[in-house]
Amino acid sequence: MCQRGCRFVVVGSVARSLTGDSVNPKDLDIVVDASLAQRPALVEALIDLGAEVERRRGRVPVTSGIALPWGWGWRSTTPFGDIDVITKFIDDTTIDEHDLLASTVVLPSGNSVRCHPTRRRE
Repeated sequence: MCQRGCRFVVVGSVARSLTGDSVNPKDLDIVVDASLAQRPALVEALIDLGAEVERRRGRVPVTSGIALPWGWGWRSTTPFGDIDVITKFIDDTTIDEHDLLASTVVLPSGNSVRCHPTRRRE
């Protein structure tokens, strides 16, 4: 996703794990920039990952952004695991609000990602 210039913030349990909580993530949740200018980069990143989305006729490979539900988001299945792609949360927050609250985490690979743990267990 980074290589395509796709703007995203890791949220949910992976973000919690990357920022120090002891959790076992089951999937990757990302909030993305769903602006018209950013959509091609996201679609290309999903194609690079071999992503599929659930449609009425079953899972279909992501080949374009035309059929994606840009209003809220969708679940993509990849050979690396499931990715919940979120364009807008139920409280109407988007990437902009989450990026403001995010911190940068440097991965073992040397790449960095923006992370905003959206929920914490007490």
